[in-house]
Amino acid sequence: MRWDFRTRVLLVVVAVLLSLTASLSAALLAYATGGGGHQAAGWGAGTFAGSMTITLGVLAILLS
Repeated sequence: MRWDFRTRVLLVVVAVLLSLTASLSAALLAYATGGGGHQAAGWGAGTFAGSMTITLGVLAILLS
C-alpha cells in the first residue's frame, strides 16, 4: 500500500501529540513526587526524546 504525503504528515503529528502527552505526564509526576522544576523538566525532556524516537522508528518501519 502506498502512503501519500498527507497521511505521513498526519501520522507524524499524531506521534508528536502522543509524545507531548507522555512528556507532560512524566513532568507532572516528577513534580508531584517532590522533585523540583529542573527534575520535572529533565523527566519531561527525556520522555519526549525517547517516545519520539520510538514512535518515529515504528512509523519508519510501517511506512517502508
